[in-house]
Amino acid sequence: MGRVVRRGIGLLLAVCLVCSPAGAAEPPAAAPASDAASATALGEAPILAVGPIEYRPGRGLHLGPTGLTIGGFTNVKAEYSDESHGEFSLDLLNVFLIFDKIPHFRAVAELQLKDILTASKESVGTADFAFDVRRLFGDVTVTEELRIRAGIFLTPVGYWNLILAPPLTWTTEIPLIVEETFFQETTTGVMVYGAAQLGPGYLNYAAFSQFLQPLSDDPDLDPPDNTAGARLVYDSGPAWSAGLTFQAAEKTSRWTQLGAVHAIWQPRRGEVLAEFYAQGGEGLPSTQWGTYLQGVLEVREPFYLVGRYEYYDPPGAAAPINLFLAGAVAKPFPFMAVKVEYRYADRSLDGDDLGGVFASFSTFF
Repeated sequence: MGRVVRRGIGLLLAVCLVCSPAGAAEPPAAAPASDAASATALGEAPILAVGPIEYRPGRGLHLGPTGLTIGGFTNVKAEYSDESHGEFSLDLLNVFLIFDKIPHFRAVAELQLKDILTASKESVGTADFAFDVRRLFGDVTVTEELRIRAGIFLTPVGYWNLILAPPLTWTTEIPLIVEETFFQETTTGVMVYGAAQLGPGYLNYAAFSQFLQPLSDDPDLDPPDNTAGARLVYDSGPAWSAGLTFQAAEKTSRWTQLGAVHAIWQPRRGEVLAEFYAQGGEGLPSTQWGTYLQGVLEVREPFYLVGRYEYYDPPGAAAPINLFLAGAVAKPFPFMAVKVEYRYADRSLDGDDLGGVFASFSTFF
């Protein structure tokens, strides 16, 4: 792990040297519109201010004229299933640094520690501990309609993958089609993106490609050798948005093609989100596809109910899987979430039990 850490820190320092400090930074993860508005309101007044140094809960430590913001999030998780018989884990600790000083330029680094500590009836330890350079990129803004990003960034497929930070999601367990191998969570390469007003809303576009391998030797990563993709999203504001994504990926000279559709509707007291993925090509034994439909209802702020139905048809001869999830969420602050849920699956996947009771506490800091 030492070699990976040194490489990550070396690149992080390179980003620091390239960027002069300036301006206010924004959170590196995309937030749902409802959460984004609340976070802005909460962040108006810092709870700690020493000269130019300010700390706002959920928005990080801003180092004044340096243009550097340091923040992050953590996630603690517990689960019980017929397979695990109870497990507790310090699941994630992510730290990000944002530099936003030079006009038209911004740099973001996110370092991730995962599976830091796991405890069960059988053992306590750090066997699955891993360090990842999750994001490390620079953004150049030519105009609002044309921006260029280079480095390691979240793969812009669908909706959920761009809000993976646990404080921003409504469930402890992510949808199975997002978790499975339709695509990698991050891309190491280049993305060109932007937005233009169209009618009452905005049309957002992104074209992206991977041509480098990740920094981290993460056994959970199995990236393709090359990818090319495009994403179009029409955003009408907080009410609703919908989008399409296409990605072609090549690994050992075998290609796959992925198509994705997502839509989100956010009425005053809830949210409805749906995504659909389908993938085929010579890199798979057969086409795989899946979908989910998730609804959130505000009972009384800060308490919410959430329900989700999922369907996944894996490649090969494996039978399709139906999953049902019901849970409750408390958000005492916009940057914090306490979740508990029950998930039922009508069959296992590759011998893994997908059902059980799951709970988590997550917060930005």
